[in-house]
Amino acid sequence: MAYNKASEERKWNYWKEQEEKKLRELGMKEEKIQKLRQMDWEDFLEERRYRERLDGTMQDMDSERQKDDEQFAMDVKELLEHVGDRRLYEVLKGTEHQTLEILLLSTWGYSIKEIAKIMGLPKDTVYTKRKILRKKLKKF
Repeated sequence: MAYNKASEERKWNYWKEQEEKKLRELGMKEEKIQKLRQMDWEDFLEERRYRERLDGTMQDMDSERQKDDEQFAMDVKELLEHVGDRRLYEVLKGTEHQTLEILLLSTWGYSIKEIAKIMGLPKDTVYTKRKILRKKLKKF
């Protein structure tokens, strides 16, 4: 929920008025009450700045998360088109199509278990194909 400046300031003023009323009843000097008000106001403003920065950071994170949710590539062909390095492209181009599908599903965030279910393969097969691809890429 976004930080509402006006609402929070109204709450702070109400709280402060109630506090000052009690302090006057207890006999505190007006000068000290005003000094306390100034210190509390500065604390309030610092908290406000913090909350505004926090809101901004959360919004930035949300927009990044939305970007991350967008799939890197829709299919194996598009996956290969995104490869910028020629040597890496050649390694991937020479890789079995099924392994590239596993790689694609991995980039979408699926686990080995989920990939196995989607592709109708044993979990060990998916694991092995990923392991072989990793070895190829390590040589690269």
